[in-house]
Amino acid sequence: YELVIYPVDSMDHLQGYLSSIPLMRNIDGLIIMSLAINDQDAKRLSINGMGTVLIEYLHPDINSIQIDDTHGGDLVAKHLIKKGHKTVAFIGDIEPPEKFAIHPVRSRFNGFKQTLQEAGLSLPKAYVKSAPYTQKETRQAAQELLNLPKPPTAIFAASDTQAFGIMKIARQLNIKVPDDLAIVGFDDVDTAEYVDLTTVRQHLDESGRLAAEILLARISEADRPLQHINLPLLLIERDTT
Repeated sequence: YELVIYPVDSMDHLQGYLSSIPLMRNIDGLIIMSLAINDQDAKRLSINGMGTVLIEYLHPDINSIQIDDTHGGDLVAKHLIKKGHKTVAFIGDIEPPEKFAIHPVRSRFNGFKQTLQEAGLSLPKAYVKSAPYTQKETRQAAQELLNLPKPPTAIFAASDTQAFGIMKIARQLNIKVPDDLAIVGFDDVDTAEYVDLTTVRQHLDESGRLAAEILLARISEADRPLQHINLPLLLIERDTT
């Protein structure tokens, strides 16, 4: 099979694809990643016999691979609470411009904040920094947090890449990790183990592999039962907490 990639940058763009792709006779199957579809979209795909798998979104009538990012944030909060932290902060891109897409970082933040609140801990706005995945903005956000009159004793970064930036700022400010500051990332990329970063492990390649397997099976067997798979997340404790 040949892989064709359709980039989506607006809701109109998405709807255009969902209207036209099912009618294309040279497309055998479709994987939709981090995009929400409605009942009408699902019906259109089904009527036209378009085998489809959703990644990071659940619709009861379409195969899906889900990653519970809200649970990921919950895992981090529980870990930091267990370690005795009461003043914690968050850095991540929780206000991205693409309003039409599914945003895992927002779910991680919500799970993190909810678990803190259930434990009687607050997460004031001053301790939440919305920063894209760039090192420059992540480091600036970390510096602002660590220069607060009452700096956090722990920071949850929405990605390992951002956690690396926080670690660098901590070194520059002579802040000892984890004695004075705990840092937790998300993803468990290869470098995370090398720098002993505590993080949440998700199998980024697994969702794509499973989606492809389900789609190929659906193409060869049209009446195959729907599959909804939840990929587990695991907190990996290392030396930064």
